[in-house]
Amino acid sequence: MLHLQLIISGRVQMVRFRVFVLKIAKKFKIIGTVQNLPDGTVRIEAWGNRENLEFFLKNISKGSILSRIDNITEVWDNKSCIDSDAKEFRIIH
Repeated sequence: MLHLQLIISGRVQMVRFRVFVLKIAKKFKIIGTVQNLPDGTVRIEAWGNRENLEFFLKNISKGSILSRIDNITEVWDNKSCIDSDAKEFRIIH
């Protein structure tokens, strides 16, 4: 299982972007989290197989109707999931 960390900047807070990410994650069977950061960006921690993560990233890159994506920083690695029993994707509030 691969790990993908994304930091997304633009108009991504207060526009239901995390809900948008959650729906895409469920569609591609990705586990992990999405979280607003104090600097106005959004961080995504995602685990899955390479093909599903690539589709996940491609779909997120389009943004939701209300969002605007200015930049995506991505880091791919083999980092283990912190919660080895995690079976879903969730929003961190």
